Amino acid sequence: MEHKEVLLDVNNKEPKLILTNMIEAQETGDLELFASCFVHDSKAVNIGTDNDEFWIGWRPFYNYMKKMIQQKKGMKITAKQTHVEVDDECGIAWYSQLIDTCLETKGEPFRLEGFRHTGVMKKIDNQWKIVQSHMSIAYEPQT
Repeated sequence: MEHKEVLLDVNNKEPKLILTNMIEAQETGDLELFASCFVHDSKAVNIGTDNDEFWIGWRPFYNYMKKMIQQKKGMKITAKQTHVEVDDECGIAWYSQLIDTCLETKGEPFRLEGFRHTGVMKKIDNQWKIVQSHMSIAYEPQT
């Protein structure tokens, strides 16, 4: 069977909306909207930037993110260079984007630009859901 990728821009609208909703939910503290963007099963994989931020399954990830979203409500998140590819035959989409945000580290505000967010979505019951996500920060070695 030949694999045929369907990469039409019109097919990217629904997965892109999931990414927009995820960011809006974090900015506004809307936990229900945030949860609606993700699959809720034990196979989900979410990876953050710190060594201990590796979650298998929805519940551990949600418990962590719930605290973060409630603490960071009102922060501004800007997505740039969002790129989504869709394979409708397989019901899979994959994405990458850069995120700019302001975090607080040790009580001090910290502006972070170019935070990398990549992942995979799956169409489940005719709705796109994030099944795997990975956040990373670019490393720039000092010379």
